[in-house]
Amino acid sequence: MTIPPDSVVPAATADRLSWTRVFEADRLPAAQRYACWRDADVAGLSHKFDTRPDEPFTGQMDWLDLGALGLGSARMTAADWVRGPGNAARDGNDDLVVSVRHRGAAFADMAGRDAVAPAGSVLIADMAQVQRHYSEASLTTGFAIPRAVAEQTLPSVRSLHGHVIAPEYARLLVSHLSAIRESVGSLPVSSGPAIAQTVLDLFAMSLAASMDSVPVDPAQHDRGLRLRLREAIECQLGSPSLTAARLSRDLGTSRSTLYRLLQDEGGVQAYIRTRRLARVAESLRRPGGHETIGTLAERWGFCDAAYLGRAFREVYGATPGDYRASHGSTPGR
Repeated sequence: MTIPPDSVVPAATADRLSWTRVFEADRLPAAQRYACWRDADVAGLSHKFDTRPDEPFTGQMDWLDLGALGLGSARMTAADWVRGPGNAARDGNDDLVVSVRHRGAAFADMAGRDAVAPAGSVLIADMAQVQRHYSEASLTTGFAIPRAVAEQTLPSVRSLHGHVIAPEYARLLVSHLSAIRESVGSLPVSSGPAIAQTVLDLFAMSLAASMDSVPVDPAQHDRGLRLRLREAIECQLGSPSLTAARLSRDLGTSRSTLYRLLQDEGGVQAYIRTRRLARVAESLRRPGGHETIGTLAERWGFCDAAYLGRAFREVYGATPGDYRASHGSTPGR
């Protein structure tokens, strides 16, 4: 599910990240759904696996291109999945595939290694080896790491076949991927590589913790958490309830840790104010902009237009009205 397929749903905007719908069985007559999915060979899965649905088939698959990494999101009916020697010989794929199970368990025989991956866990597969697994009706996010990259950065790739990262170790990765699913439409395409690195960092951290053999790199941990913090702030930037306390609860970490992560920007609240003012400035520069200062204050979480005016002048050296006039936009009334 990690090979970028042809788009069937256009991106929402050219400059924003967006999921691409690559398959949706629910739009088809029930009798045709499985055959259509199998014959279309969506993301090459029909070549990689022999499948047998365990109930009336339904499925939906989406793709997100982050530049350095592709994410596949799949909602699938319960089914048996078999990758035998013939499949492996035919496609020659030897990636390390990471399957994050948001909903539904998998019960697997991974080249003789029994594995049970409950909801909230992560199942790792070496595509160079055979596997057989039964998946309950599921919602998953998957990505592939090229073997050359995996062998440079992870423990023995071959020994990871069938390794399960239990929910208590996978929680940060699982919740991060859920957040990506919901919020990418508000993020610029240029943020893709940073988000991809966050996913890989959190995967490496989860894997290390689950194996209890590789120490977690504190710098890597901070980098992943800092990116998650900034993403959370951007997604909630206009909310008046966006506070350090709320972010601390959402991310499951202390307020002092959040301050440390953004101390170069003056701390969490200072960073939030800076980002809000940047959004206001962006609106004021927009050609034909006509929103009043009061409307912008309400949209971006300022208590009133007067407070926004004072804060804006401190940073940009001009009132919002003068700033808009100097950039040629239509003045607000």
